[in-house]
Amino acid sequence: MITRAELNAHERHHWIVKTSVGVIFGFGVFVAVLVGTAIVYQVLSSDIATHLPEYATLKAMGYPRRYLSRLVLQQAWILSVAGFIPGLLLAGLLYQITERMAHIPVEMTVGRSLIVLAMSIVMCSISGLASLAKVHSADPADLF
Repeated sequence: MITRAELNAHERHHWIVKTSVGVIFGFGVFVAVLVGTAIVYQVLSSDIATHLPEYATLKAMGYPRRYLSRLVLQQAWILSVAGFIPGLLLAGLLYQITERMAHIPVEMTVGRSLIVLAMSIVMCSISGLASLAKVHSADPADLF
C-alpha cells in the first residue's frame, strides 16, 4: 500500500525528472541564472568603471582591499533584493494567470520564494566577485 505523501513524491519526481516539461523548466532556470549573472556583472562593471576615480581615491586614503570588496558586494546584494521584490510580484501574478488559464494548481510558496531569494543573492554575489578585479586594479597614481 502506498501512502498519499509517497504518491505525491512519485508524481513530482516523474514530472520534474522524467518528462520533457520538467527538463525544459529546469534548463530554463539554469539559463535564467546564467543570463542574470551576466546582466548583474555588466551593471556592476559599468558602475565600477564610472566610479573608478572614487575607488582609487579610497585606496589612496588607505582603505584596505577588504573594505572596497565589501562595498562592491553590498551593491550586488542590494541589486539582488531590489530585483527579487518586483520579480516575486510578477511571478505571483504569472502563477495566478497560469492557474486560471491552464487549470494547473501552482502556487508561490514561502519555501519556493526563499529558494529564489537565495539563488538571487548567490547569483549577484558571483557577479560581484567577478567584477572586483576592476576595483582592485584602480591605481591612485592615475588620478594625478
